[in-house]
Amino acid sequence: MKQRLPGVDLGAYVTALGHLVRNPALLVAPLLMTVIGVLVQQLLGNSGGVMGGITGGFAGLFVFLLDSFGFGVAMIIADDIWRHGKGSFEHGWEEGKKRGGGILLAAIGYNFILFVAGYAGSLIGALGIVLVAVAAFFFIYTIPAAAIGGIPGGAALQASLEKARANPVPTLVLAIVTILVYVYIGTILVPPLLSSLISPYNFTGSTIVDLLIAAIVRAIALSYVALVTAKVYSDLAFGRRPY
Repeated sequence: MKQRLPGVDLGAYVTALGHLVRNPALLVAPLLMTVIGVLVQQLLGNSGGVMGGITGGFAGLFVFLLDSFGFGVAMIIADDIWRHGKGSFEHGWEEGKKRGGGILLAAIGYNFILFVAGYAGSLIGALGIVLVAVAAFFFIYTIPAAAIGGIPGGAALQASLEKARANPVPTLVLAIVTILVYVYIGTILVPPLLSSLISPYNFTGSTIVDLLIAAIVRAIALSYVALVTAKVYSDLAFGRRPY
């Protein structure tokens, strides 16, 4: 596929599908973190009352940090795949542990900005979602900057802001693909569909089956997003690489 938008490598979005199929190691960290997140939410997210709200809030933040770390490890592996044609979980995990502090600090900063944008948006009504979308757009490279670029957590926010401002078209395409794949397909559309297909065979009636299905689908979607995000960020930060 030829590039048809300025600064956008559309072919990479198609090539990423092949890389995802040929490199199942990409799925390991996102799936592991997502399953742990499911267990944490089951343990801490079901209490009632004020304490239930507090533990649920902490559980939500913890799950976000888990997902961010899994996403960071997947992007390290994805970066190796784009550069060398293959990547290993062992190398990605070791590099992820070395950069884990920066990744988690970047994730906390990113989460805080989205929280502030969401809170400010709630004060102005229906248009509040625009603030969240703008914040997500400008800081979309925060975790890639920490995971691939090795930029310390706080500086990763500034690096993302600069990259997004200087490259609005590729950033917008990446944001749209991320929302479509991870939010819509990976979270809203496919998990309920698969759950409905297997529900006649789910004799236990337990919601844990549905949660595990959702975890697997989200891990696959997040791994694809890690691939395309790693490619876009590397192109913008280090120059275009062949693939």
